[in-house]
Amino acid sequence: MVKNGTYQGVARGHNADIKVSVAIRDDKINEVKVTDHQETALLSDNALNLIPQKIIANQSTEVDAVTGATFTSKGITNAVRAALTEAGVADSDFAGHEKITKRNHELVTDVVVLGTGLAGLDAAISAKEKGVDVVLIEKTGRLGGNSVVSGGFMYATGSEFNKNQDNDPENLIHFYEDFAKKDGGKVNHDLIKVIAENSGAAVDYYADKYGTKFTAMPLGISNKPRTHINFELGPVAIMGPVIKRVEELNIPVLYEQTHEEIKTTDNIVTGVTTQGKYDNYDIKCKAVVIAVGGFDGAQKVRDKYAPSAKGTRSLSTPYNNADYVGLTKDMHAATEFKDGVMGIMTANYLSVGSGANSLIVLGKALAVNNLGERFTKEGQHYSLMYNDALKSAGNKFFWIFDQNNPSFETAKQVPEAKKCSSLKEVAEVVGCNYSSLVNTVDRYNSFAGQEDLDFGRDDIITVAKEGTYYVVEGYPTTVAGFGGLKINTNAQVLDTDNQVIAGIYAAGESATGQIFVHTYPSTGTMLTTCTVFGRIAGQNAAAYVEK
Repeated sequence: MVKNGTYQGVARGHNADIKVSVAIRDDKINEVKVTDHQETALLSDNALNLIPQKIIANQSTEVDAVTGATFTSKGITNAVRAALTEAGVADSDFAGHEKITKRNHELVTDVVVLGTGLAGLDAAISAKEKGVDVVLIEKTGRLGGNSVVSGGFMYATGSEFNKNQDNDPENLIHFYEDFAKKDGGKVNHDLIKVIAENSGAAVDYYADKYGTKFTAMPLGISNKPRTHINFELGPVAIMGPVIKRVEELNIPVLYEQTHEEIKTTDNIVTGVTTQGKYDNYDIKCKAVVIAVGGFDGAQKVRDKYAPSAKGTRSLSTPYNNADYVGLTKDMHAATEFKDGVMGIMTANYLSVGSGANSLIVLGKALAVNNLGERFTKEGQHYSLMYNDALKSAGNKFFWIFDQNNPSFETAKQVPEAKKCSSLKEVAEVVGCNYSSLVNTVDRYNSFAGQEDLDFGRDDIITVAKEGTYYVVEGYPTTVAGFGGLKINTNAQVLDTDNQVIAGIYAAGESATGQIFVHTYPSTGTMLTTCTVFGRIAGQNAAAYVEK
C-alpha cells in the first residue's frame, strides 16, 4: 500500500537533468508531469508528451522509448522510477512490460508524404494549402528529421535580407557549377537554376508567412552575404513555425512507421502500406512525395553509396538508410550517387546540437593529426576540413587551444577537452613525438602576421610555448548523404529511361544526387534545397491529384 501523494524524481536526459512529479492515488500512477528539462526544442517534444502518457496507460515504467528521442525517453522513465522510490514503491510494483496490441488501419487520402524533415513538412503544407488531403508518414517518433538538428542556415540570393548586397541568381548558379567542377564532377544545371532563382523567395517565405527574422552574412567558401540565420533560435526559427503550421492544418502524422510498399496499378499510384510496432496502415492515395532523408545513418548503406566515408562517424538517424531505393525499385526509378556526403568535424562525443557543432566555430585553433603535424587550413569551410581529415594520418585530429586563442574559454566548456599544463602533455594526449609537435608549433608560429606557406591562412595567432592548453580530439563525421532519386524541375521522379513516373515526387536529401557532387558547397544549401523542392513537390502532387 503506497501513501497517496505527489513525489519528485530526477534523472539525466539527453542534455541535462529531467525533473518529474508523479502523483500516486489508490496504488496507481495517477499523473506524471515533466516539471523541468533542458532537452532540445522540437527534437524531444514528442517524448516529453508521450512517455508520461504511456507510463500512466500501462502503469509501468518499462515502456518503449520514442524512436528518435531515446535519451529523453529514458531520462523521463528513470526520473519516474526515482520518484517512485521516494514514495517507497518496490522496483517490481510498476515494472511490467508495456502491453502492445497490434492494430490494422485503412485510410483514404489524396497525397501521402513520406518523411517529416523540412522537405516533407513543406511538401505536406503546400499540398494541403492547395486543397487536397494529406497524410504524413514518419519512421521515428518525432517531427523534423535531420532538419531539426541542423544549424538552421539557409543559403540564398535576393532575399529581403541581402538583396541590396547580393541579388543575382546567375552568380549563384556559377558558384555551384564552378565548385562542382573543382570537386571533380558536375551538377544538373536546370535543378541548380531552380534552387538559385527561388532561394531568395524561399527565405522570404518564412519571413512573410511565419515572421522569421534572418541575418544574412558571408560564411564558408564564398565571401558573398548569402548565409541566412536566426542567431537566437537557429533551426527552431524555421522548423518551429513549420511544425505548428502542420498542426494548424490538422495534417495527420503517423509515427514510427516503416515504409513497406508504394502500390501501383497499370503504373498509376494507388496507395502506400506501412508497418509499425503498434499500428499497420494500408492507405489509398493518388500521389506520393518521397522525402525520407538520406543514407548516411546506416553504416552498410553509407559504405555502399559513399565509400570514401567508410570508418567515419555519423550524426544522422539510423533511419536515414536510402529505403527510397527499395520503395521505387519496381518502378525502375533512376538514382544517382557520386560518393558524396556532408562532412563536418566533431568532438569525440556525439551530442547533437551545440556540442557536436561547436567545433565548426572553434576550428581556428592549431589542428594536428596523430603525428603532431598540421593537415588542413584551420577555419576553412568544414566540408573542406573534413576532406583533409580523411586524407590525414589516423583519420582523426586534435585541436590545440592555448590562452592566446580567442576560443580558449569556449574550448574549456567542451566536455571531452583534455587539460594540459605543457606542450609535452599535449604531445602525450595526441600520441605523437614531442619534438615533432614542437617543430609543428614553431613553424605554425612563424607564419603569424605573415603568409602561411603551408595552408594559406592569413589569421594565425601564435601558440604559447608554455602555460595551460586544452586539447579537443575530433573526428570527421557525416551529417547527410548526397544522392538519391533523379528528379526533374517539377520534383517528379524519373525512371531509368528519363521518363516521368506519374504521381511520384521527391525532395530534400532523398533527391540530391544531381545537386551535389562529393563535397558540400556552402552552409545552408541543404535547407534551401529542401524547402524549394519540398514546396514544388507538394504543389505539383496536389495539381496531379486534382486533374
